[in-house]
Amino acid sequence: MAYSPSEINFQRLVKPTASPFLQRLSVRRVKAITGVFLFCTVLGFLLFWQPAYLHLRSLQKERTYWQQVLRTGSVTTKPQIKADIMPTMDQLPDIIERCRGEFDKERVDVVTLNVERFGERRETGNGVGLDYSLVRFHLRGNWEGIVTSLKLLEETPVGNIHLQEVVLDAEGGEALLQIYFCTGG
Repeated sequence: MAYSPSEINFQRLVKPTASPFLQRLSVRRVKAITGVFLFCTVLGFLLFWQPAYLHLRSLQKERTYWQQVLRTGSVTTKPQIKADIMPTMDQLPDIIERCRGEFDKERVDVVTLNVERFGERRETGNGVGLDYSLVRFHLRGNWEGIVTSLKLLEETPVGNIHLQEVVLDAEGGEALLQIYFCTGG
């Protein structure tokens, strides 16, 4: 039987010449590929998205905590136990002197200390503002004493002292502390 040239081209188009890979695909293999893809997607979620989500949740808890501090003017060490009221600005020199005393206990010499600046006032609901000051200590002594003193200062519940920056060198170093206090009310 003889075919005309137009019929030959038509038969080539109708008769698909699929690649060998597509010819070997079966329903069972398509299900297996889909299952592996879903497994990899879930695994990727667990490895990459879940830690980011957990970090986001911890940041949200921290934000809620600090909003409560701004509202009430007090810091709680544990959610159920209410801690001491924030110190006032009048107590700031005493807190700075207590910091100096902690360094002296560890035989670290405070060469100079500078109150660099005060933070902006943020009003809270009770008419109480939460402010802070940045105090830089220039220290001379061994590193172990400096680190021990700084840990003790941060763990002190009274004064709300937070470590901002520490630079250590061969002779000692310097530390920048942020001290929170309330004004007004």
